[in-house]
Amino acid sequence: MNINFHGLRVRLRPLSYQDQEWVLALQQDPLWVKFIGSRGVNTREDACDYIARTNAQREEWGYGLLAIEDIKTDLPLGVCGLFNRFAFTCPDLGFALLPEARGRGICQEACELVIQWARSQGYSFLTGMTHPDNTRSQALLTKLGYEKQGWYFDKSYPVQALYWLSL
Repeated sequence: MNINFHGLRVRLRPLSYQDQEWVLALQQDPLWVKFIGSRGVNTREDACDYIARTNAQREEWGYGLLAIEDIKTDLPLGVCGLFNRFAFTCPDLGFALLPEARGRGICQEACELVIQWARSQGYSFLTGMTHPDNTRSQALLTKLGYEKQGWYFDKSYPVQALYWLSL
């Protein structure tokens, strides 16, 4: 995955161990906990482990989670990228923002960059899954061109709203 690319306001780059503080803060955010769920990241060391796992997945799959940075300030804004859910033949789009970055169109721009990359790699579709109550993420997926397909049931996740994007 060409992992250093940018839009008008944001750049996407691999996570690094220097990101441990804000990765920890993001994963402790009440919206992350409610809509994504705990990933066992409760300390800086846990954040470093999460970063290492995320980067290893990107190396293995050719895509993965990336840090979103403000181009002008270099400040972290959140994460965006593709995941292998092992349920489909395509990756799943995932994203989360720090509270101070929400409501500014940042996530849409980051998602558009990831979708553009996926299209350039020849993927024919992407999925997107959200907690049933996460209406803001559902609205973003719809704005990005995703269509709701119904519900995804898997014993390892709570029920998820399933969206599909043809590329």
